Amino acid sequence: MTGTPPVADPWFTIEEVEPGVHRITEPHCHRLVRANCHLVKGSARDLLIDSGMGVGRLRDAIAPLIDKPLVLFTTHAHVDHRGGHPEFRDAGILVHPAEAETLRTTAAVGSLTFDQFDPDTLRGLAEAGFDTGGLLVDAVPWPGFDIAACRSEGVEPTRLVGEGDEVDIGDRRFQVLHLPGHSPGGIALWEQGTGTLFAGDVIYDGILIDDLPGSDIRDYVETMRRLIDLPVRVVHGGHRGEFGGDRMREIASLYIAGRQRTNQSPTSEMAPT
Repeated sequence: MTGTPPVADPWFTIEEVEPGVHRITEPHCHRLVRANCHLVKGSARDLLIDSGMGVGRLRDAIAPLIDKPLVLFTTHAHVDHRGGHPEFRDAGILVHPAEAETLRTTAAVGSLTFDQFDPDTLRGLAEAGFDTGGLLVDAVPWPGFDIAACRSEGVEPTRLVGEGDEVDIGDRRFQVLHLPGHSPGGIALWEQGTGTLFAGDVIYDGILIDDLPGSDIRDYVETMRRLIDLPVRVVHGGHRGEFGGDRMREIASLYIAGRQRTNQSPTSEMAPT
């Protein structure tokens, strides 16, 4: 991309995908970092799951939907899921202990370019089918926005959570599942009564990435085996749209099979993000 990107207003798209569950996306971010946030309405608290890239003002965008104390659940500390966290320092910020230090740290190179990725990561992304040229956005949220100065600021978590912990928002209670592989402290929220899984980047219907710093393929295979046995009705993933339990088990099985084949990408049979 050359020249100054156009202004996109509104920056976010917000869609109620189930009663009381809103999916929030940044359509002008590159598909690699076009992550989902989810806002879940509770009778006692509102729950925000992840915060996107931190390009636009997420708090302003969701303010009309929030009327209770807010809890911010961090599925993992990659920049496209924690970029907006500084807007919610007064909320309860939850994260797994393995991701806490990353969450506290401002990204040294967090501008909206591919310069923030090391050469090995860039090579892996290119092999997976991602275009790694140009910018990570095709627009800006307001005139004068400084793409080069955009950073993901560190925040201090207020609660460390892991396997078996509970996130209670009144009429809905979620169990924390520790599902490493994509990242060491990847966590999801599971509501057994409704079969609902908020999965972050553990699983979504797209290219699953397992070669980033901190990724562990063996852990990821074990996570996929665990997911196959989970009685899921709907998955709200960290990218793309919602999907059902049968598709989740298909994706997990393809990943496992792919990693058991020599010199073949585990994601070659999946749709791109």
